[in-house]
Amino acid sequence: MESKVLEKELEMKLDNIRKVFDVNKIISLQPNSNYVKKYYKTNKIPYSIFHTNTDLIYMGISRDGKFKEEDLLGAAKIIEEYVKNNNASSVLEIATGRGANSFYLAKKFPDVKFYGVDISEAQLSLAKKKSKKTKNYFPEFGDYHDLGRYENETFDIVFEVEALCYSTEKGKVFLEVKRVLKKGGLFILFDGYLNKQDSQITDLEIITKNLIEKSMALSTFESYQSFINKAKLSNFEIIHEENLSKFILPTMYRFENLASKFFKHPYIARILSLFLPQELAYNSVAGYLMPNAIKSNLLCYMLTVMKNIKNGL
Repeated sequence: MESKVLEKELEMKLDNIRKVFDVNKIISLQPNSNYVKKYYKTNKIPYSIFHTNTDLIYMGISRDGKFKEEDLLGAAKIIEEYVKNNNASSVLEIATGRGANSFYLAKKFPDVKFYGVDISEAQLSLAKKKSKKTKNYFPEFGDYHDLGRYENETFDIVFEVEALCYSTEKGKVFLEVKRVLKKGGLFILFDGYLNKQDSQITDLEIITKNLIEKSMALSTFESYQSFINKAKLSNFEIIHEENLSKFILPTMYRFENLASKFFKHPYIARILSLFLPQELAYNSVAGYLMPNAIKSNLLCYMLTVMKNIKNGL
């Protein structure tokens, strides 16, 4: 019964989206690294206005089912425990973005060195401002597919929050992270994945998936199992997994509420979309559809902790 209700709601939302946007045009997008940079540059100010002005532009982890601003630190607080329990002295955040997570951790652990790389100069400029307020956070421009600036076995922990989903070459990232991690070091990931097999996905869900991906500047959501298989091939041991999907719904409902107001008046929305950058306007599509994708188990949001069990392959 619930699945039928979700399906009907999804059909209604897709109809509303079609009244404003050319769905095929969105789906046909082919985001590359330059498009991702443009996406984050365009959304630099809107993220602060519509999400949070704390630079924690992530999903909040609301275990009690009610959104609170402090929930946006959910990932950072989990990483905090791993830093403390593993006596880490050197930590790298790949795709450090605005630096909010690493900055929080750097203040908590003044004797630990925190490094960060990101390809978005727009986001990185905010991280660099934060680094001036502490002596142990070092954000730099860089691509997580190539961590050549760092020596082998440099870090006790490498982490990422909602960033590896943008990579279409995750195997390359695993190799680079493995190289810079010490033996026994941890790779901690918070990210979104496809949660169904191809044979299980309906035509309606395929359209939904494609729209969410492209409106977020993603090439595609990889299945969680495929992701895990690649990690194991790179000789990472999975030591902890937690499905956090239901805990991020309160954050998603905030986006859904804003998007609903946008799509409620299609004529006005169409006019607005003519003047807004598409990287901003299309965000409304993802915000509108994401709760349905999570509730129907089409997509999932996972915490995955891996251990580097070998120095070589």
